[in-house]
Amino acid sequence: MDPVPLAAATVLQFATLRSVLYYGAVYGIVLAVAVWIYRDAKARGSDRALAWALATIVFTILPVLAYLYLHRDAGPTP
Repeated sequence: MDPVPLAAATVLQFATLRSVLYYGAVYGIVLAVAVWIYRDAKARGSDRALAWALATIVFTILPVLAYLYLHRDAGPTP
């Protein structure tokens, strides 16, 4: 058996696992931020809390920046 295909398969499996872990971490952070935005908007009495969370999941950083900008003068959640 030629060792080159086995080594190539091992490298491919490692690269795939690394990609899954990396993208899983990125999407986990996005999901955590969406949950934080939902809870914060709900605590502030927003009727669009779910829309903020869904927009964060779909568009990632833009809704987060918009939410932080629009609520910058509101202060901490009561």
